[in-house]
Amino acid sequence: MMNCEEADRFLDAYLDGELEPDKRAELDQHLADCPECKEKLARLRQLREFFTANAPHYPAPPELRGKVLARLEVTRRSNLISLVRRPWLYAAALLIVSLVLAWLKFFPNQEEQVANQAVANFKRAALLERVCDIVSPDPGVVKPWFTGKIDFSPPVVLPGLNFQMRGGRLDVINNRKVAAVTYKRDKDLVTVFVWPDAGKPVPQKDWTISGYMVCAWNTKGLNFVAVSNMSESGLDEVVGHLKEAVASQ
Repeated sequence: MMNCEEADRFLDAYLDGELEPDKRAELDQHLADCPECKEKLARLRQLREFFTANAPHYPAPPELRGKVLARLEVTRRSNLISLVRRPWLYAAALLIVSLVLAWLKFFPNQEEQVANQAVANFKRAALLERVCDIVSPDPGVVKPWFTGKIDFSPPVVLPGLNFQMRGGRLDVINNRKVAAVTYKRDKDLVTVFVWPDAGKPVPQKDWTISGYMVCAWNTKGLNFVAVSNMSESGLDEVVGHLKEAVASQ
């Protein structure tokens, strides 16, 4: 919150229209709540208007105006010619742009790539009606089903919130097998993909991709990516309960 001392420093820039939008908004809020600073601003504005109205005005002679404009034109042409004579600048700029485009093409953002794959898997499973390979609402049945099929033991927990477990399946993300556990509540569907981080933990992050919410996080050496048709706040609530359940195991 801006105080009076700070506001006083910005009054001149405020009247000149030189304040950045966020700083101007802070000052506007302060002026709305501070009669003293508001009165000081009014006096400063009146003083400026007085000097503007009464100060003598001397127009520049035509020959001076012509000299100034001619000098500016010479400077502009000189700078343009100097730039044209240095083609290596264009070559360097083209090389930089090419390298950036190549990097984006061959080394896409790994986090976003994982999120996109998870959404594609979620949509494909729903389209093919292959949401689960093992159908059961019991974690004690789903968890042992993964044994021998993948090289880790995924945590299989319940999120509560009236969600029921549909079951689990094997899937693939980043060219490795992952566990996928699906939960359902009325029309709300959540699939959580799990795999060992192998020294590459996914950061905690949220995305909206093709109308689906995605939430990624890492805990206990495992990567988790949840995909849902719910709203962001709804998925955040489910993920919060899942994190607590995994932490308590």
